[in-house]
Amino acid sequence: MGGRNEPDPNNDDAGDVAAIRRAIEAGVRHIDTAELYANGRAEELVGEAARPYDRLSLFIASKVRETKLGYDAVLESCERSLERLKTDYLDLYYVHKPNPAIPAEETAAAFNELLRRGMIKNVGISNATVETTEKFASFLDSPIFAVQCHYNLIVREPVLKGVLEYCRRKKIHFIAWRPVQLPSEKLGIRSLAERGAYPLLDQIADKYGMTPAQTAVRWLTQQENVGIVFKTKNPEHLKEIIDAQNVTLSDEDTEALTRDFPRMEAEGFTTGGKAPLI
Repeated sequence: MGGRNEPDPNNDDAGDVAAIRRAIEAGVRHIDTAELYANGRAEELVGEAARPYDRLSLFIASKVRETKLGYDAVLESCERSLERLKTDYLDLYYVHKPNPAIPAEETAAAFNELLRRGMIKNVGISNATVETTEKFASFLDSPIFAVQCHYNLIVREPVLKGVLEYCRRKKIHFIAWRPVQLPSEKLGIRSLAERGAYPLLDQIADKYGMTPAQTAVRWLTQQENVGIVFKTKNPEHLKEIIDAQNVTLSDEDTEALTRDFPRMEAEGFTTGGKAPLI
């Protein structure tokens, strides 16, 4: 929200704030953002949206970008994120993406200092392999709380590389980003929300009176230790995702989607191309 890599002067900021508040009013308490999103503008919008609510009732997560993982840069990034979010602490602070050029020990030392100061409550890492996650964890004073990866019916990388199973074994929260895959013209991938794109998904969705997007989301959240983050300004889409949690897919249908979905990728990607775990 607020733009892509930089703030969009034409962005509907009021609409973004209203969308976040609508989600909170609907019962959503986990709000995920990052300094990377619109170069900090998304954090400012989250801060404005959260202002009327009891801070203790919200779980706010943000991320430090991969170019700022040096000790001093992490501390500065967190301070600025807190300023933009208008809060004294983050419930969860992630390494947005590992950077092999910056030692994990240095980054972890900064996170340990943030924990000591009470500026963050928990530590997370995004877009990382098991090996990278374990290396980072070995330098932390606190267990890793959450791991966030690109995971949905199309992108199976966290399963194939053992990240999801590792999180289950270690009691680490696993969070799937982009649960409803957007289309990628470059990779020839159609959206999971598009009816007619994947007949198997349509068939199972119709069986439960759901949309394809709802079914794709429920396939994820019905799995052990899988949560999601999603972005929408559309009130109907918000209701769809929340209402999907009231449906239970049968073991047979879950297995069919897991085993027989017609397009499965071994690596995550952005609209620009492949972006595997590091």
